[in-house]
Amino acid sequence: MQELIQTLKNLPLMLTAKPATAEQIIRTQQDLKINNIAPIPHDFTELLHQFNTAEFDGCYLFGINPRSYHLDIFAENEMLNLPDKENVLILGYDEFDYLAYNHSKQCYQIIDKDSLEVVQRCSDLINAIKYLFKIENDEQYL
Repeated sequence: MQELIQTLKNLPLMLTAKPATAEQIIRTQQDLKINNIAPIPHDFTELLHQFNTAEFDGCYLFGINPRSYHLDIFAENEMLNLPDKENVLILGYDEFDYLAYNHSKQCYQIIDKDSLEVVQRCSDLINAIKYLFKIENDEQYL
């Protein structure tokens, strides 16, 4: 996780919000559960404590945004109303794809926005974000 945090901090023109609090994360997890939407995966909650929403070069990571529905994990997933929302949580997007976590398959997925087909599977959050943000290697932004 530290590798991912350092890589994200080094991205030029990265925009982020203040870190999420434990109370905000707990409340959002409760809202997701009440609305039959998959929970936030553990490693993404760790990331929220550092980067509560992030924007880089047209790519976005959701967070907990109490002032707006834009880029808020709960609001975005509720509005999208994608199939299998009990197992799949959308965590971000770019122009063409969604970044999601599939609880039933226990992996991160890149899902095409138009066809909703999985175009890439990632075993961990680091590789999923690198794929979405088009980061080829760590040295690229160090």
